[in-house]
Amino acid sequence: MEDGNTSRSGDPDHHFAPASLPANTDYRHARSRRPVHIGQPQQHSTVLHSTAHSTGHDADKAENIVVVGVCSSGKSTLVHALRAKGLHARAVSQEHSYVPHLWQRSHPDVLIYLDASLHTIRGRGRTRWQQPLLTEEHRRLQHAREHSDLYIPTDGLSPEDVVSRVITFLRNKQSAHANQPPVSGSHDTPAGT
Repeated sequence: MEDGNTSRSGDPDHHFAPASLPANTDYRHARSRRPVHIGQPQQHSTVLHSTAHSTGHDADKAENIVVVGVCSSGKSTLVHALRAKGLHARAVSQEHSYVPHLWQRSHPDVLIYLDASLHTIRGRGRTRWQQPLLTEEHRRLQHAREHSDLYIPTDGLSPEDVVSRVITFLRNKQSAHANQPPVSGSHDTPAGT
């Protein structure tokens, strides 16, 4: 008996299983974020910790790195590479979900969005993919894209290039955080004194 969610090619990603729309959409966990594109100066900082004391690697670690993106953009490859460097990373299959805030359930400190063109996706083995499928995935990922910390179009990049860009981004975030002056909250004097 053939599964209704599997195409003749055997790839379960060729068809989406329709699901009912969420009745009680909750955006309480939404954080105000702006996407950061490669090459732009960083404006936000994330608390990062060095893993040198625990893993021996000099890579930097965010509490929780979440990777989202279209199919065949390199999410699994990136997550495996980051974990091999001692970082806490996971992929969220947001592209398959009707729940726009699914990625938020992982409570990311850093949200990375990987994208790929139809040409690249087909070159990575999904030869029967059509534009409407990619358009639907982009629609499902729109909320995550709007809130991503780092956006990387993976067209023409090797897995090592993607990992290098992520590590550089994390180090820059750590640097920016380390160079920020301390916030004075409890030392402020009340107005009129």
